[in-house]
Amino acid sequence: ISLLVGFSAVVLEVVLGTLIGLAAGFYGGLVDHLLMRLVDVVYCIPFLPVLLLTSAVTTELQVSPDFRIFLMIFLMGMFGWPYLARLVRSRVLSLREEDFMIATEVLGLSDSRKIFRHLLPNVVPHILVAGTLGIAAAILTEAVLSYLGVGVLPPYPSWGNMIQAVNDFNDFKYRMWLWLPPGIAIFLTVAAINLIGEGLRD
Repeated sequence: ISLLVGFSAVVLEVVLGTLIGLAAGFYGGLVDHLLMRLVDVVYCIPFLPVLLLTSAVTTELQVSPDFRIFLMIFLMGMFGWPYLARLVRSRVLSLREEDFMIATEVLGLSDSRKIFRHLLPNVVPHILVAGTLGIAAAILTEAVLSYLGVGVLPPYPSWGNMIQAVNDFNDFKYRMWLWLPPGIAIFLTVAAINLIGEGLRD
């Protein structure tokens, strides 16, 4: 479940962030201004209070645990895309002045062909690095939220709600089999994904 949430949230972030960043960087002007103001608005919304409020509402409405997983993925994706949008936009702004983009203007190619055939392939390496590092962050976020009781809920197991089983010091000290295996799993997974991201960046 933790891996599913991490990968799914990052896929949503990548799709939204890439499309908005490409549009803002390519068209510029009013389009760029409006999209970047949208990014600023999303940055201003506090993620954790929104998630706590959503959790309280879904608990009151007795929403099923499987739907809450998809809701958490959606919220993580909706709050995670602005960083990627800014990254893609800055890259597109620099690529737009390159010789090959001037050649596409001379050839009279359509905007969609310029964006998806010529700009997007040059931005993909940066998206891969940001997306890989984002997966590790999303897994950690899911674990924290599930530990706080606002993420994945039983009967679905996740590393975060497994660690939540530790209720007092005696559990922590004498029943390490409750929290140590999921804790090690989180650590190893996040470390491995971060190493992959650093490798891709290099």
